[in-house]
Amino acid sequence: RAMSCVASGPFGAFPDCDGLGASVFLNIVYGCGLLLAAQLISDGSELLLEVLSPGLVGGLLLPILGAVPDAAVIVASGLGASGTAQAQAQVAVGMGTLAGSTVMLLTVAWGGSLWVGRCDLDAFTGKAVQRSMSHPGFVRGLAKTGVTVDNDTTLNAKIMMGSCLVFLVPQIAALCGDDGDGAVDATGAGVAFAALLAYCAFQVMHPELQRRKMAAARVRRANLFGAHLAHHIGASVGGILVDGEINAVALDVLFDQFDSDGNGQIETHELKAALVAMSVTMKDYNVTDNDVKTWLAAFDRDGDGLISRAEFCGGMTHWVLEQTSGGLEQHRPGRRSRDGAGGYDRVDDRISTAREGTEPLLRYDGAPASPGAPRFPFLDHGAGSDCDETSDDETSDDDAGNETDNETPPTRGQIVRQSVTRLAAGMVLIALFADPMVGAVSSLSSALGLRSPFFASFVITPFASNASELVSSLYFASKKRKKNISLTYSQIYGAVTMNNTMCLGLFLVVMRARGLRWTFTSETITIVVATFAVGFVGAWRKTLKTSLLLPVMCIYPAALGLVAFLDGVLGLQ
Repeated sequence: RAMSCVASGPFGAFPDCDGLGASVFLNIVYGCGLLLAAQLISDGSELLLEVLSPGLVGGLLLPILGAVPDAAVIVASGLGASGTAQAQAQVAVGMGTLAGSTVMLLTVAWGGSLWVGRCDLDAFTGKAVQRSMSHPGFVRGLAKTGVTVDNDTTLNAKIMMGSCLVFLVPQIAALCGDDGDGAVDATGAGVAFAALLAYCAFQVMHPELQRRKMAAARVRRANLFGAHLAHHIGASVGGILVDGEINAVALDVLFDQFDSDGNGQIETHELKAALVAMSVTMKDYNVTDNDVKTWLAAFDRDGDGLISRAEFCGGMTHWVLEQTSGGLEQHRPGRRSRDGAGGYDRVDDRISTAREGTEPLLRYDGAPASPGAPRFPFLDHGAGSDCDETSDDETSDDDAGNETDNETPPTRGQIVRQSVTRLAAGMVLIALFADPMVGAVSSLSSALGLRSPFFASFVITPFASNASELVSSLYFASKKRKKNISLTYSQIYGAVTMNNTMCLGLFLVVMRARGLRWTFTSETITIVVATFAVGFVGAWRKTLKTSLLLPVMCIYPAALGLVAFLDGVLGLQ
């Protein structure tokens, strides 16, 4: 049979073809559109975390924004069909998206985060030792490595398990023969949205997850500013990076700008004064007390409230190399201690010997600083200033090739505008691609001869709509720190909770609006089983061994097999 195509989607501008090759191509195109939309919304939400409080806005707005891509596909699956019969068949795409998103987060994201975040387990306490990995082998590391999370993360896992009980409302009614009762759908939607409001209220009253996200955003912001500042100062002494190595002289000069009394220690008031002066010169954002706390927490490894020269050099090296593409893996800022402090005990040869302030302080030309020398010479924009004597052409190739480091970090107003722009662009893309994606998945399912479009949407759509959560989870987990691992798993559990409340509520609203029947018993069983299987482990274990990786990852194909068995063999509808 010859391939045929019809116009569909918004403005009738999106083709929907029934041929296998064309369906695969359209799924890729529309999936990329949803992927870009999800990434824009994620980026916009992350920018908001830099300027907004973690309370009302963080507890209400951000969780909802994260669930928008899945919710849009779910709504389009039912409302985009022309008739009831078509809507009943096509709504399986929405259920496949809902189930696939939940299972993907609980297997691929959960297991992937465990693998990239794994650390050695302490032989005495059984807890993960941060950033320590002496068992890289797969088999040897299964029982001797893992991750450790905090108490709030286990609480989020329990909340996630409780949220999936909302599925019982339409499911029990369907088992009793009321699978097409609009009142049941309305009741189920009401319960789902009530659970959503309760979860958002919990986030407002106990915004620990949002605080962690804000803290992570502040660290990235400070990281970018610190690296930019190091390049700004380092340009006067040949560049912060010379032949791919950290320039120790530049770090000494930068340290001297902070250490106003020259005692070899940066105190809190010196840190804030220097940051304020430098931010004004570089036309950067206003420095707040939180920025000072972030810098102090990042550099003060021994917890004495002061930043020594060694701590400063080690921390700044880490920031600069992290901003340099691939630099962090090839350049380690220093050897780690095993004393639990997790700090830099020694700074390696790449930044020379870390002098503790007893040696003469260095100026831009490498000469000892005179007692009357200004602490912020780069503030002087006169003809004789050191900054003016260094042209752009004298900067190193590493600086010229690193666009991120040469950009001035945005102001608060710019952050808000960037956030709104990205959120608006993401919403527009979702409005354009959600309905065509549903049609493309349905066509692909037919072309493959699948009994239901559920299976195609289970696999395809979640990786487009949840790609940002997946990448974010793996990124935070790769830091191999307890706070980052806890944030990773809290994000995963929170995303599943939103699926079980907001997305399910919208699905039931569509069912009610189109007068559709609840024929998703096997899908419901699969979602509940997967949620409780992973949730039980996360709720009652603070230390997760790497040996859990394979069983958890096997849940993904097992979920598809369970739906096929319950539907095709047992005939559960």
